[in-house]
Amino acid sequence: MWTLNWNEIRDSLVIGSCPMIPSDLDRIHREAGASAVQSLQSDVCRSALRIDYGRHCRHGEECGLVMVNTPMRDFDVADQRRNLPQAVSRLAGLIEAGHKVYLHCTAGINRAPLTALAYLTFVEMMPPDVALAQIRNRRSDVDPSWEAYNGCRQDLVSRLRPEIETCAYQLWQQGRSDDPHTNWYDAERLLIRRTLVGG
Repeated sequence: MWTLNWNEIRDSLVIGSCPMIPSDLDRIHREAGASAVQSLQSDVCRSALRIDYGRHCRHGEECGLVMVNTPMRDFDVADQRRNLPQAVSRLAGLIEAGHKVYLHCTAGINRAPLTALAYLTFVEMMPPDVALAQIRNRRSDVDPSWEAYNGCRQDLVSRLRPEIETCAYQLWQQGRSDDPHTNWYDAERLLIRRTLVGG
């Protein structure tokens, strides 16, 4: 269990490995100070580990925790790519609502750091290398899937292309930059954030 302490999300996010028994949720609530738990585990993970997620949810809710599941299959890049936007949106919503979120997968190595990386870059708009360095500063063995991350970003850009074109033109009209590449990149970032956060 470890806390990410960046200015934008100070005391809002904890990343760890999965709770194996309901009493782990008591510890997460008490020691990490979490008010919400976002699981990235799929039914396949829980079945392999014999985790009764319904029981976990009931226990967590009795402790006063908000329990959220945004499943991604472990070691499945296509599934992670497809489901990453929903995971980031839910995480952003929890943080925006003032929750301190315990974000977990199974080992805390791939899916949870991938979601944290995407949140920091897509929502908080940190450069990817800075975001990953911050994550690795707290836990050096993380290995988020860059293939899933980049694929997800490409999917979002493809889907938002007409809006990005309009936004890039508006940024140029506002005198944001004379460089069309800079305006395009800024438009991508703004529209990805707006899509994931809403509004």
